[in-house]
Amino acid sequence: MNIICLGDSITAAGDQPDRDKWTGVLQRLLDGQAPGEFKVYNRGIGGQTAGQGLERILTDVTPLLPGIVLVEFGFNDAVIYQGMLIPRLSVEEFKLKMREIARIVTAGGGQPVFIINHLQHDTIKQGTGEPYEEVYARYEVAIRALIDEIPVPGIDLPRQMEERQVDLTTFLNDMDGIHLTQEGNRIYGEMVFAGLQALVFTST
Repeated sequence: MNIICLGDSITAAGDQPDRDKWTGVLQRLLDGQAPGEFKVYNRGIGGQTAGQGLERILTDVTPLLPGIVLVEFGFNDAVIYQGMLIPRLSVEEFKLKMREIARIVTAGGGQPVFIINHLQHDTIKQGTGEPYEEVYARYEVAIRALIDEIPVPGIDLPRQMEERQVDLTTFLNDMDGIHLTQEGNRIYGEMVFAGLQALVFTST
């Protein structure tokens, strides 16, 4: 079974070696549970919104279906540049694009799974003067609503982080309060694996 990870810089994990990215951690955990049964594909691109993910879905995702598609967006969608009063993608536009991603994946014989983004502590003021965390919170609400409305399975990272009592100072890069450290990638991969357990191992 293919597991395709469609997302932004959190999924891309930039300068981390492939084995240390959360997608690499996920591959090792899957191999430990069912050797040779799963292939994880990292289709993350830094700075992208759900709209940009949708634009490349026919080249980056659908050729790899059927499979499970982990969809991770929202952090960039919520950004309001200095001098602007609207986000890169409004909450309604974000929901529309995420719905379409789910529809295309399902039509291609795949199973979309929405990731509810991890806790973060980016308080940089946005163009509206609001702290980033407050703006992004509306997108987390939207992801949770979509999981119920479509419906699609979801992986609730904030809940898992609270249960595991994850220390944000080791989980997050202190330069921006959003991106993951190497340790953060390890924990993230473990949490995604835990979230996939019922979905993956009850259907194989």
